[in-house]
Amino acid sequence: MTNPSPNDNGTSSSPPPSKKQKMTKSESKLPVTLLTGFLGAGKSTLLKNILETKDALSDDTFKCAVIVNDMAELNIDKSLMESTGLIQSDEIISMQNGCVCCSLSGDMVTQIRELTSSGTKFDYIIIEASGVSEPAAIAALFEECEDDHDHSQHQSLHDVAKMDTIVTVVDSGAFLENLNYENKKPETNMVDENIPKLLFEQLEYANVVLLNKVDLVDSNQLDLIQEKIKTIVPRATIIPCENSTIDVSKVVNTGSFNPKNFQLENFIGQFDSSEDKKKGCCQTAEAKGESPCCLRARTLDSGLSQVLLPSKTNKKTRHGENYNIGSFVYKARRPFSSAKMNEEFLMKYFILSEDDDDDNDDEHYEDMETEGNGEDKPMTEEEIQKKEQKIKRRQEEGEGKKALRTENLGSILRMKGYMWQASFHDIIHYFSIAGNIATVESPGVWNVLKREAYIHGNDEKKALLRKGWVAPYGDRRQEIVFIGQDLKHEKIQKTLDSCLLTDEQMAMGVDAWKAVMGDMYLDA
Repeated sequence: MTNPSPNDNGTSSSPPPSKKQKMTKSESKLPVTLLTGFLGAGKSTLLKNILETKDALSDDTFKCAVIVNDMAELNIDKSLMESTGLIQSDEIISMQNGCVCCSLSGDMVTQIRELTSSGTKFDYIIIEASGVSEPAAIAALFEECEDDHDHSQHQSLHDVAKMDTIVTVVDSGAFLENLNYENKKPETNMVDENIPKLLFEQLEYANVVLLNKVDLVDSNQLDLIQEKIKTIVPRATIIPCENSTIDVSKVVNTGSFNPKNFQLENFIGQFDSSEDKKKGCCQTAEAKGESPCCLRARTLDSGLSQVLLPSKTNKKTRHGENYNIGSFVYKARRPFSSAKMNEEFLMKYFILSEDDDDDNDDEHYEDMETEGNGEDKPMTEEEIQKKEQKIKRRQEEGEGKKALRTENLGSILRMKGYMWQASFHDIIHYFSIAGNIATVESPGVWNVLKREAYIHGNDEKKALLRKGWVAPYGDRRQEIVFIGQDLKHEKIQKTLDSCLLTDEQMAMGVDAWKAVMGDMYLDA
């Protein structure tokens, strides 16, 4: 999606920050922006937008460290961020398989202290929290702890870093529904009433609320959403936008966080920095180059794919206990049939975001007629009604698909990962699903096709590009994270397996796939 132009929803493209908004480097403590918000709201897209324009915040090069947290065992967002080239590997820290608000909080304290004491001079830290993290518990880590307890186990970042801005990203298209989640399925035993509780928690500690995806709601719904948010958090700045596209100076170095406005004392000193120890049998297996026995025990192998279930030995997280939210990873080393994947999964259970763009192509050119001064002509009342009718139709379609997938697959709150399709054999497809909307895009070609993976003389980079390769197709793979409630992993695995190429099709080989299924290339 391209950056939105000004429209009736109040969204706009990102202007460069003015001189007075430039980042200063005189702070003794490293300032931090925390990006929070429910699953699929648009935090990773916001982070990407910040990194693309971060140098405009300073007269000099603006060096930013990034911590990416994912509750699942596989951190897709971190690997995607590295593949875009927006940030170097030594500037990004991956924290997965837990939340920095609880089970990983001690690890995050350690990582930030190492960042501030390293030889690299950073100007800022951005933390992208998991979609179920509670911002108050993270903010409390930056406050001075005065309680009388063992500080070797309970640490504070107060002396080295400070919370500068808390940003909560809201998915406009799903907000009202999630707020009334407790009324959706009373016949089940799911703790649905706690989803609104988590949304309130994420909102009430925000300085800035990014009201994202406003193109998915009509004007009346947008007004209602803003009214509810103002009731929950009257102090916050509310910014409507599409695709998390905003002036980044509104969320970085704002100095807007004031701990006196929030009750953080109940969260200070509540985390434990102690580490879990691996079992002796797992250490022995790893020493032999084998998978740990605990990993093998929770891996479900269908012969075509593997589903990696969460470890039962990990520290308990509040999101797991309070919100009944879990995750698993689907992996496979053969491509999907694009036709089957669309028919049996993507189009069956979700709405592709590109469909909306295609539908609007003709109307876009009609609606974007300009006045003599080159400015966009305001939409007529008829055009506004037509647009809102389309939004309503898509919402109704999404409700029907949600009911079907919940019945068949469980309550999928978030999906993201890498997809390998035979009809696009050489191209990585990254797909992201939030709510009813599925987005498919490509960051380029697989590493196995990159020249740098074969050049002599740069063994370190070559080893990085070749990490995880399996002959004969290198890094081509399916690697998908599922997050949700009461997920039916066996049915999901069976459904996705049915979309993979058969043994007979695999035996045909790449040349036959190209001849029969077609192929497309990008400039590498």
